[in-house]
Amino acid sequence: MKIRLGLVLMLACGLGLAGCASGGGGSGGGAATGPSTPGGEALAQGERPRQTENTRAAQRYLNAGDDADEPGEARVHFEQALTSAMAAIAEDGRNPLAHRQAALANLALEDYSAAGTHFDHAAELRPIYEFEDQGIRERAWIDLYGRASPLVSAGDYEAAVPIFENANAIYSERPEAMVTLAQIQAALGNHDSALENIASALAIINSDKINEMDSTTAASWREQVEIMPTLRAQIFAAAGRFEEAVEAFRGLVAADPDDLISARNLAGILIQMGDEEGAFAEYEKLMARSDLAAADFYTIGVGYYTGSDYTRASQAFEAAATRNVNDRDALEMWARSLQLDSAYMAVPAVGDRWMELDPFSQAGYLVMAQAVNQNGDDQRARDLIAEIDELVVQVGDLQITRFAEGGARVSGSVGNKTLDQGTTVTFTFTFYAPSGDPMGTVTQQVTVGAADMNEVFQVEYSTAEQVGGYGYTLSVG
Repeated sequence: MKIRLGLVLMLACGLGLAGCASGGGGSGGGAATGPSTPGGEALAQGERPRQTENTRAAQRYLNAGDDADEPGEARVHFEQALTSAMAAIAEDGRNPLAHRQAALANLALEDYSAAGTHFDHAAELRPIYEFEDQGIRERAWIDLYGRASPLVSAGDYEAAVPIFENANAIYSERPEAMVTLAQIQAALGNHDSALENIASALAIINSDKINEMDSTTAASWREQVEIMPTLRAQIFAAAGRFEEAVEAFRGLVAADPDDLISARNLAGILIQMGDEEGAFAEYEKLMARSDLAAADFYTIGVGYYTGSDYTRASQAFEAAATRNVNDRDALEMWARSLQLDSAYMAVPAVGDRWMELDPFSQAGYLVMAQAVNQNGDDQRARDLIAEIDELVVQVGDLQITRFAEGGARVSGSVGNKTLDQGTTVTFTFTFYAPSGDPMGTVTQQVTVGAADMNEVFQVEYSTAEQVGGYGYTLSVG
């Protein structure tokens, strides 16, 4: 499944091993000599490895698997090694050697969860194994991270998730996969898992582990720390945990008053909670800023509109439409806000621009008809109602999604009014720069269903430039 994330995924580059020698993983252990503490005291060895018939067999099979030329042959040997190691564990569950051999066999068989569990058991029983096996585990982590990263770049996040999870299972002392997983899980709606990964990542980054890393990796970790508070706040909001989201966003705004996105999100959540007074106070602060873009004004307008403050909603939508000429969505909401605010005299000028871009919007005709009727222009009101009756289809639910990297997607629906079922209608969408200059066109065909049935559609315009607005023409056949 390919999706677009609202957050920027941070993929670490230049991954290196922390505190371990370079080289291939394999099933071999670390150096025979054990490490010591900074004070020079030898680390506790814990349980002694105990050689048995099964551990000797497991080691022979591990060696054979490493030496095998064919993957199938190697797999058979590693399966035999695992069987022997598990038999040794059944004999003596506190034999660290048997757990370590089971870990190496599982790793070779790509059962990373089981491998991680047995590595952990081995280290608990014999602490020196934690240091001896760190390089093996981290090299496996790096391999898995390298497999998953291209999938993230390609937008195949669901395929990347289990690989990142395997990476964390085999080695849980690096945060990069956790951070990326948190972002993906947030986008996929797995909020609890996302928050757990954030907590785990922060525990690593804020520990002494960062001091073991090279300068590039350490800098990357510190950069990832910076996005965590915003990510947590966004996840709280997406999960409907509004009280926690408000607290989180208030903290972000207090820490950085220039953080426009957090301030906007804070106001939006307060609206969702029904706290219009609190939300409007935040929107007033936003409207006083000098750095707002058209999208900011549109979002503020939606907030005021949701809170039934149609006067200020119309002001915000006007600002959005002024900055993005031919922004159909802003024009519609501006006209609707004026109508609901009983500002009927102002509606026709805005409505005309809306209908030029959206000529098959039945809603547009109705808003205009009501406004001109209130203005005393009965004839035009009748003409507009007659035009509604002449529409062969009605287009609705139009909404633009602008991409940060440039381009946009428009989604909507087509409702059949008078056409035969199965008739094809052809859209020609024109996309405009914020200035109002045309950028390009996209053609989309839609086959209509039975009368009064709606067919959904979407079109996407690819460009490196930012899209301001859009409009369409429609033909039958």
